[in-house]
Amino acid sequence: MSEANPEVKAETKVEAKPAAAKAGAKAKKSWSNPALRAMGIPRISLPSRNWMIFWTVLTTIGTGIAYDKYQQKKIRTKWMEKVESLGHISYPTEQLPRKLTIYIAPPPNDFLDESLKLFKKFIKPVLNAGCLDFEIFSESRQGDIRSNVAQRIRDLRQAELDKQVAQQPVDTLPSATFEDEEQLVRRSELYKPKDVLGLYRIFPGEIELKSEDSQDIAGGIICIGRGAFKEYITGLHEGLLGPLTKPQFVIDQELKAEEELKAKEEAEESEEPNLKPVPKPYITPDQYSNAEFAPELNLGTIIKNNQGIPQFFEQPLYVFKVPNLIGFTTIPLKIYRYFTKRYLADDYGHKASGIVLNKTRSFTIEDLDFAKDEELEWPKKWVKTGLERNSEWVQEIQVDERIISRMKVFEVEE
Repeated sequence: MSEANPEVKAETKVEAKPAAAKAGAKAKKSWSNPALRAMGIPRISLPSRNWMIFWTVLTTIGTGIAYDKYQQKKIRTKWMEKVESLGHISYPTEQLPRKLTIYIAPPPNDFLDESLKLFKKFIKPVLNAGCLDFEIFSESRQGDIRSNVAQRIRDLRQAELDKQVAQQPVDTLPSATFEDEEQLVRRSELYKPKDVLGLYRIFPGEIELKSEDSQDIAGGIICIGRGAFKEYITGLHEGLLGPLTKPQFVIDQELKAEEELKAKEEAEESEEPNLKPVPKPYITPDQYSNAEFAPELNLGTIIKNNQGIPQFFEQPLYVFKVPNLIGFTTIPLKIYRYFTKRYLADDYGHKASGIVLNKTRSFTIEDLDFAKDEELEWPKKWVKTGLERNSEWVQEIQVDERIISRMKVFEVEE
C-alpha cells in the first residue's frame, strides 16, 4: 500500500498542471449584449493579430485607390467645365465643328492599349466638352505613322500636279481619236432625278457645308507619345521633300525585306501570314538640304483644301508624353504612380484645355524636345536593340528649316 500512494500522487500532479495553466490564462477581451445573447449570437471580440494586419492593409489600399479615383473625376470635371462654354454654342446645319487629327503610338515594348487608355480617360473628355471633332490614327508597328503622313502629302502633291496638267491649253493636250477607249461616266454624275422630274425649283439645292476652322489656323495635330511625334516630323519631311515616285534604292530595300519575311514565314511554318513590311522612307535625312521643297504646291501662302481649310501639315501641333515603366527595379515608382494618377489627370486636362482654347505660336527648334523626358523611361535593352536595327524612334530628329518655319504649336499656359 505504501508503494501505490506515490504513483497516485504523481498522476494527480501531472493532471493538475493543464488545469492550472487554463485558470491562469487571461480571458480574451470581448463584449456581449443581453439581447444578442438571447438571439444566440456569441460574444463579440476583437479579431486576432494576423486578421487585424490583413484588414488594415486591405482598407489602406482600397481607400488609397478610391481617393485617387475620386480626385481624378473631380479634376476631369474641373477642366471640362473650363471649356464647357464652347460646347454650348449652337451650330447651324451647314456648319461643322473644328476637327483634330490624333496620332497614337504604343509605348516601347508594350501594347497600344496603354496609350489609348490615357487618351480615353484624360484627353477625350475635355475635347468632347469643348465640342471638337477628331480623327484617330494609331499604329501597331514603327513607321506606320511616318508612312501615312508622307503618303497623304504625296497624294496631295500628285493631285495638284494633275490639276496643273488639266489647266494647260487645249492645243498642248493630246487629242482624242476613234482608236482611244471610250470612258464611261456614271449617270448620277451627269444629272439627278430631281433635275429630270422638274423638282429643282421646289427643293433647294445641296447645302454647302462650312467648317468652324478659320482660314489661317485650323484643327490641330495631337501626337500621343514621343515616338508618334518623331514619326510625324519625319513623315512631313519625307512627304514635302521626297520624290513622288518610289526611288530605286527603296524598291531594292523592300524586295530584300520581303524575301527575308518570306524566309522567316517558311522557317516558322505559321498558318497566318505576317503583315507586309512598313514602306521605307523615300528620302534620308542627309538628303534634306539638297531636296526641292514640294514644287507642285504654292508655298507662298497657306496651303488649303477645297473647303478653304489649311492642310493638316499647316495646322498647329502638340505632343503628350506616355509615362510607362517596365522592369523589376521600377516597381516602387510604378506603385507610387498608380496611387497618384490624379497628378497625371491634372496635367493632361490642363494641356487638353489649352488645345481646345486654340492659342498658338510659331514652332521653334526647342520644340523638338517635346516629351523628350519620356525617352528616359524607355527600356535600356529595347533602346540597345533599336540602335542595332537602326530604329526610327532611337534616332535624333533631323529637320529642315524650310519646313519647321511653317509649323505652329499650341501654346499651353503654365
